[in-house]
Amino acid sequence: MVSSSDWLHHQAQVKGEYPALVTPEGRWTFRELDADVAHLAGILSRFGIKRQDRVAYRLPANADQVRLVHALTRIGAVLVPLNTRLSPRELAPIIDNADPALILEASDDHFAWIHPMRRVASMDSLRQGPVGEPVADQSLNFEDLHALVYTSGTTGTPKGVELSLGAQWWSAVGFALNAGLLPDDVWLHMMPLFHVGGLTILFRSVIHGSAVVLEPRFDAARARHLMDTESVTLMSVVPTMVHRLLELPDEAPPTLRLALLGGAPAAPVLIQAAHERGYPVVPTYGMTETCSQIVTLSRDEVAHRTSTSGHPNLPTRVRIVHDDREAEPGQTGEIWVQGPTLARGYWRNPDATRAAFEDGWLRTGDVGFLSQDGYLTVTDRLKDLIIRGGENISPSDVEAELLRVPGVQDCAVFGVESAEWGQEVAAAVVAEDVLDQESLRNLLSKRLASYKIPSIYYRVAQIPRNASGKVLRTELQQQARTLTKWVELS
Repeated sequence: MVSSSDWLHHQAQVKGEYPALVTPEGRWTFRELDADVAHLAGILSRFGIKRQDRVAYRLPANADQVRLVHALTRIGAVLVPLNTRLSPRELAPIIDNADPALILEASDDHFAWIHPMRRVASMDSLRQGPVGEPVADQSLNFEDLHALVYTSGTTGTPKGVELSLGAQWWSAVGFALNAGLLPDDVWLHMMPLFHVGGLTILFRSVIHGSAVVLEPRFDAARARHLMDTESVTLMSVVPTMVHRLLELPDEAPPTLRLALLGGAPAAPVLIQAAHERGYPVVPTYGMTETCSQIVTLSRDEVAHRTSTSGHPNLPTRVRIVHDDREAEPGQTGEIWVQGPTLARGYWRNPDATRAAFEDGWLRTGDVGFLSQDGYLTVTDRLKDLIIRGGENISPSDVEAELLRVPGVQDCAVFGVESAEWGQEVAAAVVAEDVLDQESLRNLLSKRLASYKIPSIYYRVAQIPRNASGKVLRTELQQQARTLTKWVELS
């Protein structure tokens, strides 16, 4: 049985007076944060929370949530972070599936959505409650269930991804082996804490001993200000965040050594533009089931490998499966991954677990290929492929070419039903001016096979995306039934 010491408590002893957390509310050293967490863990223990109890919480991204995350970890309880953007109707099946021992809200005013039979409390009430004995450093079991992180649910009911404490450890180790560590590393954290990408940063900070500058939401001007004032070296971004940063007049500060790009594929031209402005953006690949990124491109390789996500982080293994066989280099197929960051399965969902996990490998549902020298390129989701007249069409391939069309600011390609072809290629486009149909056809026909060129275009104010930046194609398909066709190419 593998175990480790309490990571935060360890850093409190080793780097006690170093900054651990900076928020708009204040600043905490590792020693101060550790003392706060020990106090809160004592309150939770007195409240009846014990090892492996599931605790769901819906809190803003602030110091309270950071303390709670580490306090629950110290007890050995299971984190169930709830998406603050979901409606009560959307949260209900998640609560039913997780069946938590306790649901925590920010204040007593926010309980209306919770079923009266559930045990609830607020962070306010915890602060006013009796204090138990402080929970000090203890051995943490790597095999214990550590978090149930629910998938974004772009299609169907969200599934509870079972992440172990060991998965968090190996995620931090894989990042360190790929990107290296500096004694004064500072993470600028503007990602949602209810997604795995945001959650893992909190644990990397206490494993690596680096500071976290936490903001409740992304604001480009605020981000740029903090980069200077807090000497930021690391940050995680999605493509829309990069776009917003590039709209600012200032270049990136010299302290920023890495900006991990995930959430959704990014056009190579965006990555190149970022580097020209001093933003060291590097593509990554990962998912909730892999405890965040497992493939990362190094900064030195971006100039000549902008279309790839990079090489797998140690000790992760990646393979491509095509027609139930190992694919040849360059051959496209489903991406399978194996390694210690993988989820244990889906909570109380054996059918989904059997469908996704096979002999220690995760079938990601993503499509891509490996180069001869082992670099991964991700092309699409299997479920997003458009099959038109028997031809498989990758939406991202078409989107990359649409973004080259003058006047197109953003776009998303998806399939719509067709009596003749089974599916037809459609595109939702954000553009200021009306596109010239003939020019559109001429530009796309030079770069795409005729069957890949969208025949239907919808003009939209914005492309619907989830909090990770992924296009909600199912939502677009539903909207297409009521949207007026803007351009139709025969």
